[in-house]
Amino acid sequence: MTKEYLLSVSEMKILRFLNEFGFCEIEQIMKRFEMSKSNAYFHMKQLVQREFLVNARVIKYQARAYYLTRKIIAMLELDLPVIRRIPLHVYEHQLDVINIHIQLKKIYPDALWISERRLMKAKKNDHDHLPDGVLFFSKDNQCAIEVEKTPKAKGRLEGIMLEYGLQKTYKEVWYFCSKAVFPAVSHFANSMPYIKVFQLAEYV
Repeated sequence: MTKEYLLSVSEMKILRFLNEFGFCEIEQIMKRFEMSKSNAYFHMKQLVQREFLVNARVIKYQARAYYLTRKIIAMLELDLPVIRRIPLHVYEHQLDVINIHIQLKKIYPDALWISERRLMKAKKNDHDHLPDGVLFFSKDNQCAIEVEKTPKAKGRLEGIMLEYGLQKTYKEVWYFCSKAVFPAVSHFANSMPYIKVFQLAEYV
C-alpha cells in the first residue's frame, strides 16, 4: 500500500466493520468504536474523500449511509461482495441488527460475531433460513440472533422456530422483538426451551 493510501488503525477497523455489515450510519460508527461525533465524522470524511466509501442518502431527512467502494475492497482484498445499492426494505432492519451486535459485544466481548453477509457467502442450500447474525462463543456454543420488528404469518414464524429445533449448529436462538411481535414470538417460545425472547427496544 503506497503512502497515499496508508490507513490508521481506526480507519482499518471501520472498513472491516463495514465489510461485515454492508452499510451503516454515523451513529453506529460512534457506538461501535466509542468515538465522539466530531471524531467519527472526521474519519468518515477522510475515507469518502479518498474514494474508499460511498456516502448516500437512503431515507429522506435521515442520516446518510456509508458503504465500501470497489476500490477499497480490491485494495484490502476483502472477501465479501460490494454493495451496489441499499435495498430500502431492509435498511432499518439492518441498522437494528448492527445495534444489537454492538450491545451484545459489550456484554460478551470475547464472543465472535458472524454477520449475515458472511453466513450468506457460506450458504450451501438456497432454501436454508439464515439468522441475522451469530454470536459464536465456541464450536459447541453458538447462538443464532434474530431481529423481528414486523409480524410474520403464524405458520411461517412457527416453521422457522421449529426448524431451529431440528438443527445442531445453534445451541440457542435469541429473538429481539418489537412490541408488536413480542407476544406472538413469546407464545411459541414457551414450548421451545432453546429460544429466548428479548425486547428490542431495550437494546437499540
